[in-house]
Amino acid sequence: MIFLLCISAVLASFNTQYVTDQLEIQQTNLNSSKSYQLSLIITQLPSNNYCLPLLQVIINNQTHNDSLAYSIKANIQKVYFNSTDNITIKVSCIMLEHFQNQKNINKTMHFNLTLTEAKQHISPPCQFPHYGQNCSLSIQQIQKEFSVTILILNNTWFYAYTILDNDDYEIYVQNGDSLFGISIISFNKVNVTRLPSFLQNFIVLDSYSDENQILLPKTENSQESIYIIGMYNFNSTQIQEITITITASDKNEEFPFWATILLISIVIFGLLLFLIILCHYKRQYKKLTQIKPALDRKVLKKYMPPQKVDSKMSADTCSVCLVQFELKEKYCKTPCNHYFHEQCLLDWTTKQANCPVCRQGLLENEINELMEVKNNRNRQVQELNIQEIQEAIKSKDEPPSQTYRDLPFLQLSSSPFRTQCKIELDCSPQAEHSPQIIQFDGSPQNLTNRNLCFQSDGIVESQN
Repeated sequence: MIFLLCISAVLASFNTQYVTDQLEIQQTNLNSSKSYQLSLIITQLPSNNYCLPLLQVIINNQTHNDSLAYSIKANIQKVYFNSTDNITIKVSCIMLEHFQNQKNINKTMHFNLTLTEAKQHISPPCQFPHYGQNCSLSIQQIQKEFSVTILILNNTWFYAYTILDNDDYEIYVQNGDSLFGISIISFNKVNVTRLPSFLQNFIVLDSYSDENQILLPKTENSQESIYIIGMYNFNSTQIQEITITITASDKNEEFPFWATILLISIVIFGLLLFLIILCHYKRQYKKLTQIKPALDRKVLKKYMPPQKVDSKMSADTCSVCLVQFELKEKYCKTPCNHYFHEQCLLDWTTKQANCPVCRQGLLENEINELMEVKNNRNRQVQELNIQEIQEAIKSKDEPPSQTYRDLPFLQLSSSPFRTQCKIELDCSPQAEHSPQIIQFDGSPQNLTNRNLCFQSDGIVESQN
């Protein structure tokens, strides 16, 4: 780094060339009654091009500079002053914030300093969208949702503007491998042109990314806003190409609280309705797809309830699966007194409503008929027992019959099963005659009780 400090007492007007990165000069032979113009003319910028040349004039501890020219890195900076005979001139190159951490940066520049007597001439500001010397240049307009490719000269700014509504917008910049910087300023209304600079919202674009995304700042209380976009090419030797696109942002506004509550309520209601419909559908589907057993399960539970196997049944065998009963297993007893595993009987009665052994019907009406027959039989047996007792008592008082044997009475009871009976009798006490044979055939259709007894010389049906 080269630092040059000069204290001179030369003529009031001078034009000197310097090659340095910092310079400080004391000028003491000025006429306080005159006005002066000090000009900094940069003939060659630093090779790294990451700093801003700055001309400062210090008068009575007050600093004066050309802020506009400095902020846009103009090649010429001018400072006007008067009413003094002693000034301090400083020239330096201020590093941009993005590059301050870089080391070994060469800030040496070539420039001329010129001091002349001159009165300050204030030019009228340029009306938007014009700018530059004598307002001869015009800022280019860019339409939203369109891509624009621009060629930017080396070490030069390019300015463009767009008019947008109050929505959120983003700028997509494709700068390839080139190093660019971008600055954006916005206005609700603009009459006088103001240009972006290194000192206002300046961003150095990443040269390693294919595309850079920049969110445009939103202006307040305005239907439309004007955005002026400044792009600077840091390349000191070549013209570079850049493509920009302005599109509406996908970022949604904050969702209202009431809308959030409403949405959650709708979702919860929809879930509850879905669960109700699903449960109803499952019940209906189960009913439609369920196979109706041949024997109602309620009949099984009522007349053949499951019981636990005890030690007395350990030798018995289920007639369906042909497996012996084991302790603590469950079995069912049919009204016709047959035993089966609970599951075996369930499986059997799914397709057939009868007993697997005797084919006795197990429908409720058939069971009731069987129970009625059993009850009648038991009642008749009881009556027969009483009658036999009475006849036994009576026979003690009467002499025994000498004509027939001691079988005075034979009873045949009705049964739901086919019954055959064959009786052979020798009616002669001396056995001189052939024995009589009487056959009786009872069927389930004939359910009345049949009583056979001896009368005269044969056996006849008793009419009770």
